[in-house]
Amino acid sequence: MSDMSTPQLMLMPIEGQPPVRPAERERERSEPFAWPTPALPSYPAPTCQIAPEPCEIEGLNGHLMSGRLLAFNPEEGALQVLVPPSRTAITLKFGQFRRLRLLQTLAPMSGTADETLPELALRPAVPFRIELRGAPTLEGTTVCPLRTEQGIYLFEPVDASGAVRRSFVPRSAYKAAELGVRIGEALVEQHATTTEQVESALAEQQHMRTQKLGDMLVTRHIISADELISAIDQQARMPMVRIGEALLALGFITPLQLDDALAQQRRDRGVPLGELLVRRGDVSRQDLQTALARKMGYPMVDVMQFPADLEAVARLPYPVANRLRTLPLMQRAGRLVVAMEDPSRGDVMEELEFAAQGKVVPVLGRAAQLHGAIDRAYEKMGTAVFTPRLPDPASGVDFDADNAKGLLATLEQQHTVEQRSHGDEEASIEQSDNSLVRLINSMIIEASGQGVSDIHIECQPGREKVRIRFRRDGQLKPYLELPHTYRSALIARLKIMCDLDISERRKPQDGKINFGKFVQGQKLELRVATIPTANNLEDAVLRLLASARPLPLDSLNLSPVNLKRFKEAAARPYGMLLCVGPTGSGKTTTLHSALGHINVPNRKLWTAEDPIEITQPGLRQVQVNP
Repeated sequence: MSDMSTPQLMLMPIEGQPPVRPAERERERSEPFAWPTPALPSYPAPTCQIAPEPCEIEGLNGHLMSGRLLAFNPEEGALQVLVPPSRTAITLKFGQFRRLRLLQTLAPMSGTADETLPELALRPAVPFRIELRGAPTLEGTTVCPLRTEQGIYLFEPVDASGAVRRSFVPRSAYKAAELGVRIGEALVEQHATTTEQVESALAEQQHMRTQKLGDMLVTRHIISADELISAIDQQARMPMVRIGEALLALGFITPLQLDDALAQQRRDRGVPLGELLVRRGDVSRQDLQTALARKMGYPMVDVMQFPADLEAVARLPYPVANRLRTLPLMQRAGRLVVAMEDPSRGDVMEELEFAAQGKVVPVLGRAAQLHGAIDRAYEKMGTAVFTPRLPDPASGVDFDADNAKGLLATLEQQHTVEQRSHGDEEASIEQSDNSLVRLINSMIIEASGQGVSDIHIECQPGREKVRIRFRRDGQLKPYLELPHTYRSALIARLKIMCDLDISERRKPQDGKINFGKFVQGQKLELRVATIPTANNLEDAVLRLLASARPLPLDSLNLSPVNLKRFKEAAARPYGMLLCVGPTGSGKTTTLHSALGHINVPNRKLWTAEDPIEITQPGLRQVQVNP
């Protein structure tokens, strides 16, 4: 027994709780607890406590305290004990002690003592091992232990007649508990396995127990679609964590490094935090991926072994996948699952969703493996999809739009092969090259299908790639990049399509492409503008004119009030209608709808336009001379 002259802080009454008076104690004990007994016929059934029970309580500091148990309520996780010489009962929560032991032993029922020994031989005492928190492991033997949500009830034998001493260890007091013979020991006794095999299995089990979901995903690379779907579902249930917090929690960066990086990011919003930390040298890309997997739960996929779905691969052009180091893996519920180095990069996600025309679900792929996996996947798709079906693009035969993805997938690979075969020489192409012609047709068809208003072709100096961007909903988004050897032929081919002078490179030119002349069944017109840029280069902008006919004024979805006022203003014989808005907002369409409303036989209408995009019978339309 401990020296009770030193007060035990963890056994003091709970703060704010008044002493329990006898009348209150009686009310609390109106439904007394029935302490469990061993599940054997020779022991009495559990009975409710009708008088204080002598007990011993081990506090959190290891000190023992003797007293009388007045009430025990596992549902509320509390008990009441009276500790002499105090006359006031103390209420203890289960989190305030390690073990409660009843000092009065429980003996078998009278007349069954002789039956107890054979009964115990059939169901002998088994070992128990309880790893306490902040204390030595509790070990011993028990008869028929009982494990509940609140804790463990033990019945430790005290003599040969079968008497046991009852104890209770609350769940909050221990980390792990083993009740009974370990399965490994039983297998060894039965010669079903060896001690070395059991120890190896236990070590692996302990390692798996200590691993979190992210750790397991980092070490176990996913190689099948079913595993990936399961991992994505698990990741969706994980709480949101910022990449800075994840790196800080794992000890990869210090708070000072995080603050400095955040301050730098506020000055340069174009670089994501994770990429910024890598560029600064604060973390490696491997550490960044570890944080993404462990703290954010992104599944780690073995991209070299995962069987990428060709339909998923076809949704993302090869130049985009190669530039962003991303590999489409599969489609799920209309979403494209894509492996990438850093799924937390919002700028990359936006480009992917724009190029794939749908939502993207990111997963992790090793940076060292992605490049080879991307080439291999698109090579498979190219051989399966790309088949030359357009021997003469200008001949007017049907153009198979399904070939576009295969063409885009193989274009840069063809260029790489040509460069290797020519050594240091530039593998330039001509404007009549079949692959270039088909590329331009594919690009225009895809832009029309995506609702793009403009195609911007930007030629860079030196060996930098030609950048092609799409404008949709007023925002420019990258579409693809071509080798620098394509820039002259690309601009020349566009000039040929709209009957411009291909030899004139020092002045801006404007023209129009009737796309139906080059691809049958495509009722599409494009307005083309070229402009000289530095380094003797040229840029081009293509405006897609989905319809060369005006829309009825009632089809513009104006509100009834605005529609009425707009018609009245358009019908006036004098004045001005000012139509303004950003690129692609519908200014020309709106004005031609107004002209169509007042275009009647008894009127003559003149227009001055630059350029003439939509034509109407009855209008005298004049192209402005700059």
